[in-house]
Amino acid sequence: MIAALFDFDGTLYTGHIWQDLVRHHWRTGQHRRWVVAYLVRNLLPLPLYKLGAQSEEDYFHTWSRTMGWLLRGWSVEEADRLFMLLTRDEILPNLRPDILERLRQHQASGHLVALVSGTFAPWLERIAHELDIDHAVGTRLQVRNGHYTGRIVPPVCQSGGKPQRVRMYLEELGLVVDWAASAAYADRDIDAPLLYQVGHPTAVYPDEALLARAEAEGWDVIGEVTP
Repeated sequence: MIAALFDFDGTLYTGHIWQDLVRHHWRTGQHRRWVVAYLVRNLLPLPLYKLGAQSEEDYFHTWSRTMGWLLRGWSVEEADRLFMLLTRDEILPNLRPDILERLRQHQASGHLVALVSGTFAPWLERIAHELDIDHAVGTRLQVRNGHYTGRIVPPVCQSGGKPQRVRMYLEELGLVVDWAASAAYADRDIDAPLLYQVGHPTAVYPDEALLARAEAEGWDVIGEVTP
């Protein structure tokens, strides 16, 4: 079986899920305490990251690991209604047409197409359903008594956790993939482990580090460099 793995934020989607959640909560006055806690926790190390004292992987891992705070205390049903709302209003209108077309080409070729993202798994599954995509591999959230606790279920689906979560997902379904014949698409250098998983990696609207890596490795590139 041949797979085509698509990162979501910045790759298929021009925006970022965490920003959609923060804007929604701030605009509606919901969960503001946890929005502030999330932003403070993750923006404080920014100077260290900019100075090179903290790796990109460590810096963004914390953003993903703590993103569950933005749903802390919400019931699964409440959160699903929010996912539906933001998918309709924010995400579907802001997909990259060229990358969506590439995804449809893989589907037409009979490939196993999957969204692979640090985004919450239930939200990514909602997006995949709306786009008629059969598979979605995201970051799982801990649920207790029907409510999100704010914690994630490791591993975070980011950096090296992406291919790890993909392999776990495929094993659960009993699917075997020909990795040398498979493809992956991503926009940031932190996604390099996912791109190295396949024989046909593509940098999509890449950051400068990923563009440099793609040029050195001879990978395909779609779109201009993004900051």
